[in-house]
Amino acid sequence: MTESAPITSLTNPRVKRVVRLRKPRERRREGVLLAEGHREISRAVAAGLGLAEWFACREMLDDQLDGWPEAEPTWVSREVLAKMAYHDKPEGALAVFETPSFSLGDLPEREAGFYMVAVGTEKPGNLGAMVRTAAVAGCDAVLAVGPAVDVFNPNAIRNSTGAVFALPTVVVEDPTEAVAWLRERGVTVAAALADGGADCYQLDWAKPGEALAVVVGPEHAGLDQTWRDAADVKLTIPQAAGSTDSLNASNAAAVLLFEAVRRRSC
Repeated sequence: MTESAPITSLTNPRVKRVVRLRKPRERRREGVLLAEGHREISRAVAAGLGLAEWFACREMLDDQLDGWPEAEPTWVSREVLAKMAYHDKPEGALAVFETPSFSLGDLPEREAGFYMVAVGTEKPGNLGAMVRTAAVAGCDAVLAVGPAVDVFNPNAIRNSTGAVFALPTVVVEDPTEAVAWLRERGVTVAAALADGGADCYQLDWAKPGEALAVVVGPEHAGLDQTWRDAADVKLTIPQAAGSTDSLNASNAAAVLLFEAVRRRSC
């Protein structure tokens, strides 16, 4: 990497712009996202996202050079990087990428498609964890249903370990649109309920060669009537006797996705 004098001023216009990008409305307005650290930046590069600019602090970087953008970074001081960073413990680099845009129309039709549907997931970290699990489980896409979803929030990016860059994650504000899309493709809708569903380990609910969507709702309210009516199968994860609380959404998604993987591979 070419040596150049680092930015040391906290009031530098480029620094102030990145600080503004920590706000969701500013990221949406500019159509960009923030990626921090080697893992997230290298995975954004690998996914082919358009790079707007990136910043690095020499003092904080290790000797890992693979996966960084080819363009020279703008060097900054430790204090400046800390000012720009979204997270409390920055890893030495931060990049601004163009936000990828996925829509339902972009998703290819697959005879045995496998989908994760996250309904009303308001916490970005939870959504990121669900996307990460969906990627590892081999899902073709994630449908993030609800108006408050911020798929490319820095917490979602970090908790997904960058999976949101490669696995199509489509924001669908209207749940009826998501239901219609699944119905048109003959996808079996398996809805997770806190109670009232069949035992997910006992019911024959996922079959090889069958298109399947696992639907998980918000922790505080669960799935609404739209999804209960749309469900071909209603599932409950059995809990230990005397348990006072349910799994959180990302854990429930992991249990059901990998149970589906097991069944679909038999």
